[in-house]
Amino acid sequence: MAGDARTLAVTYSERVGADPVAVWRDDVEPGLRQADGYRRLGQIRAVTYQGRRAADMEWLTTADGTRVRTFGRGLVLGGGRGFSLRFTAPEADWDEAGRRQMQEVVLRTFQPASASTSG
Repeated sequence: MAGDARTLAVTYSERVGADPVAVWRDDVEPGLRQADGYRRLGQIRAVTYQGRRAADMEWLTTADGTRVRTFGRGLVLGGGRGFSLRFTAPEADWDEAGRRQMQEVVLRTFQPASASTSG
């Protein structure tokens, strides 16, 4: 929607470790620390997502002068493959129902590509 500051980013990697908490902490967070105003919120949490090992992390940064909050879920598929889903919205709008609903729908319906799919 035009003018909507909320974003969803889906990333795929073929080079992640087996521990999703360690991936966020050791591989992702060092790069995030370079972002303007970076601050992690709470601990990185191990979760199970679609029967697989996953981890959740939340953080704040400043983008184009606006304080934004991001929720990230990293999912390990095995064989070095993994996805991350990142939901970002202005911090002031974080508790808005539409943002929560978008995040819930994507988390409920996201399907990683099957092991036989390449690319």
